[in-house]
Amino acid sequence: MTPEGSLCRPGRSAVTCRHRLARHLETLVGPDGALAGRCGSRILESALFLVLVRERPPAGTAAARCAPLVAYLRGASAHDGWQPVLASAVLGSLTEAGRTTATARLRSFDHFTGARKRALLGTCFALCGVLPYDTGIAAIAVPPPDRVATWTRLALLATRILQLHGTGRATRVPASDIVELWRLMRSGSTREIWEGNLLAHLLALHALHAVRPRDPQIAAGLEVLASRQNPDGGLPFTDSHDVFLTAKAGLVLARAGRPRAVVRRMGDFVAACQRPDGGWPYASGVHQTDVDSTAVCLEFLRTAGARRYAAHIARGEAQLFGMAGPHGGFPTYRPGDPSEAEMTAGALIALSPGRRPDRPLLRDAVLCLLDQQCRDGTWPRSWTISESSVIERAVHALTGLPAALATALAPRIGDSLRRAAARLHRTQNPDGGWGQTPGAASDPISTARAVGALTSARGLPLRPATGPAAARGLAWLVAAQRTDGSYAGPPDQVGPRPIPYEVPALASIHALAALTARQRADGLPRAG
Repeated sequence: MTPEGSLCRPGRSAVTCRHRLARHLETLVGPDGALAGRCGSRILESALFLVLVRERPPAGTAAARCAPLVAYLRGASAHDGWQPVLASAVLGSLTEAGRTTATARLRSFDHFTGARKRALLGTCFALCGVLPYDTGIAAIAVPPPDRVATWTRLALLATRILQLHGTGRATRVPASDIVELWRLMRSGSTREIWEGNLLAHLLALHALHAVRPRDPQIAAGLEVLASRQNPDGGLPFTDSHDVFLTAKAGLVLARAGRPRAVVRRMGDFVAACQRPDGGWPYASGVHQTDVDSTAVCLEFLRTAGARRYAAHIARGEAQLFGMAGPHGGFPTYRPGDPSEAEMTAGALIALSPGRRPDRPLLRDAVLCLLDQQCRDGTWPRSWTISESSVIERAVHALTGLPAALATALAPRIGDSLRRAAARLHRTQNPDGGWGQTPGAASDPISTARAVGALTSARGLPLRPATGPAAARGLAWLVAAQRTDGSYAGPPDQVGPRPIPYEVPALASIHALAALTARQRADGLPRAG
């Protein structure tokens, strides 16, 4: 769907668009160098919060926030999908059709973490009164701390406690589970919101209320959660993505030629957030590091000042190399987990310019990424919804390899890039943009990532045929810019997979990346 306003010519209008967008992003950077960029509201967390508020009527701030919360959920309940079923349930308007939708959603998980996702979502449905508690979920095993992300363990622990209570077997809750839940809530996180994750925090508070309804942590938790309420009355999935967003924004601002002082301030913030294991989390103060955030932070710090951040880069590279699987692919959180195309591509982007680009591990990672490509030219989506998001990252990885490795694997890489380019050409909408999937309405992130792929560092092998497609995508982006210089679009992130959540700043960040990449390809003047 064409954005409001006529399409503008890519020349000076694109340069103006890029300037305005870069200035907008700079205004989001605080004195400490962080781009805070909180998440948009989500029905799931908002519904769980309302249920808990009703079970444990709060005082103070939380009590005053109930009316806008109900208003948010009332508006959300009118939409299609499974999340509005939760809103309808807590507002007392659940239908049998809603229950059917919820049941179908539980049966649809085919990810390698599907069993855990069914357990978590089934518990959310039960808490909101959509579906009954499940004895099968009550028997779920909680993996040891070194096998899952920190918030996954807390959420599964809470899930088991809640399901045992809900199926009338409260006496079977292991005392050790209650002790660990209480300990984790007291001292397991350095952030007010547990690891910055409102969903995990809410599930833990519900479980704590089930076993210790008078525990003061519940009232305190409600106050903290209420303080994270968005202006629309809803609650977000996380209360910050400051590390990840600062690194992403800093990278594109540096490439757009923005003031060095701003970029350095952002670099110092990111460097200071490095964890003892050498990796980076998605938000400051979070213990759990991940390949995605680590890769983006490494790429940014190398661009912002390879000498200034040399020690941080070396530690980050070592941590990332240690995450590689036996076949070269990279998981998200823990060594040994199944490799994922998005993570493998991100790791290649971060590690290819490193001090030892000839390491055999890089070749294995490239082969893993090539093997994961689908016949239609796409790669499996994991943490994003848009096809072009993963394509752009894979193309970026495959066109930025060390020369010797790129030459040795040239036939396979060339074939992979041709298939990726063909897919982008086939799925471009008549208005010049791209949607998250073929036939979907054009949106800024999907369009920006497609344009970025078609104007990659060394060019796709179909050039110059890629030129007109990229130019039309650029024109769509220019026309879609809002009056304040920013961009807005549908959520592209998912968490827990595959539940979408919105990080509004990402649309602007990806748009600037595409505009800057196209500017470099066309030889247009740099922003400054």
